[in-house]
Amino acid sequence: MEIREKVIARNKIFSMLGFIGSLLFMTGDCLLYCEDGLSVTSYEPLWSVMPEWRFIVSAVLGFVGMSLMLPACVSFYRMIAETCGKFMRILVNFGFIGVASTGYLHFSIGSLLPITCHAIIGNGGTAELAEKVCLHWSEVISPVNFALIGFLSIMYIVHFYVTVSGRSGLHRLTCLVGITGTFAVGMIWKLIFGSTAVGGAWCACESFGEGLTYLTTYFYWKKAVNSKHNQIQN
Repeated sequence: MEIREKVIARNKIFSMLGFIGSLLFMTGDCLLYCEDGLSVTSYEPLWSVMPEWRFIVSAVLGFVGMSLMLPACVSFYRMIAETCGKFMRILVNFGFIGVASTGYLHFSIGSLLPITCHAIIGNGGTAELAEKVCLHWSEVISPVNFALIGFLSIMYIVHFYVTVSGRSGLHRLTCLVGITGTFAVGMIWKLIFGSTAVGGAWCACESFGEGLTYLTTYFYWKKAVNSKHNQIQN
């Protein structure tokens, strides 16, 4: 197998790992938000009666999912390196900060406050104390979360550019894959879980949308293989 073919094959695998990682993220979000009547806020009374293992497993899935997304970032970067200039490659490097932090984001946004609430009430604390601590934690971590989410958004911006500009060779409507995937799954969520759809569904489905972005990277490399085969045949 030629070096180019080996690189393409490796990048296809990396892209699929990112998609699998996003599914783990989504599963972790489901553990956090699949509860009738749950409202996604800085403090939720239902956390005190939810099994603690759900929060812990969710956090673990977040970190594992992040570890699978990192190889996908490499595949994404190589696609950008082949299709775009230096400026876009620099942007992707900043986007890596967001992707590398997704495990932390998943933990801090979804798991930290429920675990804190559960621990306080489980050790004899009052609901009022649990609420005050959770609100305090929320104020402390929110600026960091927003900054990292900003870095993560760079990946979507670069993906939008490379598809709409036609540089990737994929259909321009591919830029909508992540958005439409998130919306479609969100609607399915609403049909199944009803009242939890307002907040929790979009948290979970955003992870799925990110995975669909990596899936389009897979199709870029698959197209590269087909182009190579066509050149050989001609």
